[in-house]
Amino acid sequence: MTKKALKILPILLLPLFLLSFRHTDFERTACPYPLKQLSLYSGKTGWGLSLDNEILYTTQGLEALEPVKTLDGLNPASDGFANAVFLDEQTAYITCFSSDNEHLVIEFTNDCGITWNQTLIPYDNKTCDAGSAFLCFEDSTHGYLLHCSTPAMGQMKKLLYTTEDAGETFTFLKDLTDTIAGYPQGITAIKDNAIQIAVTYHGTDSYLYQSPDSAKTWKPVEILPRTADIGYIDAFAPVYSRNNPQNGIILLKAVNEKTAAYRLYTTKDGGTSWQYDSEIPCDAVRSFCLSDDHKVYVVDSEGNVYRPGTRQR
Repeated sequence: MTKKALKILPILLLPLFLLSFRHTDFERTACPYPLKQLSLYSGKTGWGLSLDNEILYTTQGLEALEPVKTLDGLNPASDGFANAVFLDEQTAYITCFSSDNEHLVIEFTNDCGITWNQTLIPYDNKTCDAGSAFLCFEDSTHGYLLHCSTPAMGQMKKLLYTTEDAGETFTFLKDLTDTIAGYPQGITAIKDNAIQIAVTYHGTDSYLYQSPDSAKTWKPVEILPRTADIGYIDAFAPVYSRNNPQNGIILLKAVNEKTAAYRLYTTKDGGTSWQYDSEIPCDAVRSFCLSDDHKVYVVDSEGNVYRPGTRQR
């Protein structure tokens, strides 16, 4: 696949946050492993999840990522699904499915990957099988887990759990199957009990859902209206600044018959409103992150990482 130069635009700073990413060239950066996910923190500390489902860690910058854990025995029925939440410089969570097809597995570390704990959630394979599972945290202890079935039987089952003890235990909260249309791609907890779920599905206009009250009520959020020249829109789970959680970014994939455009939007009010920022002309985005120094890093479908360059147009 041809790699296009990623170009987005000058960076105008608000206190503790990027207001705009425009006029900044993106350039491919050296990374020793092809990635699924990436998170970068203060200094040169960072986490990654590789395409081979290795948990990576570094204190010396992106180029020095090294494995601290390999996920073995993943459920083949879920195509070896694994998803990471990198909470801070020391703390990481991984969700996956056990090979016995009976347990949703949450693995987590609080010491940079030296030791790991495990939480098992049994599931009924006939009710909600091994599809996908996404975890998010509002703070260091309170979080949400979204377990989704495969779509093979028609409508995808979507079960929401909550934890109050940093993932040691989970309690079933709500069945969102009839509430959230589409196929979830991630879940984000903001603050003040607000949650957002990003979805992809080519048959609905809704691509982002938000709850302001700990999942009691939900409503679709429209950021980019679907027009005649847009076939469908997919959303990536929003990412918020650790320094100021009111400020965040979201990436939308707007697709028509010929092209797919990745459009970056920003918020300064915790996702209540969004403003268009710029377009990221990448062939296929797998994930993205916002570093502690407020730079956007993009991971493409082949696991390559792009970061802001120094040249300006």
